[in-house]
Amino acid sequence: MAKEFLSQKGYAFTEYDVTKDRAALDEMVKISGARSVPVIAACNEVMVGFEKNRIEQMLSCIKQRSEV
Repeated sequence: MAKEFLSQKGYAFTEYDVTKDRAALDEMVKISGARSVPVIAACNEVMVGFEKNRIEQMLSCIKQRSEV
């Protein structure tokens, strides 16, 4: 869901396959404290799972920062 949402909105993102990339898995657990996916990190926030309203707030933060 998260990938589709971001793609539809035209946002670029980096995807990591934590089932095949041990370093990516370790980093995910380090920043999120969880072993659940997706983990989305932006604007000093970390979201585990997909919450449409929250990701829209994160995207708004990114847009505001890039306009400054």
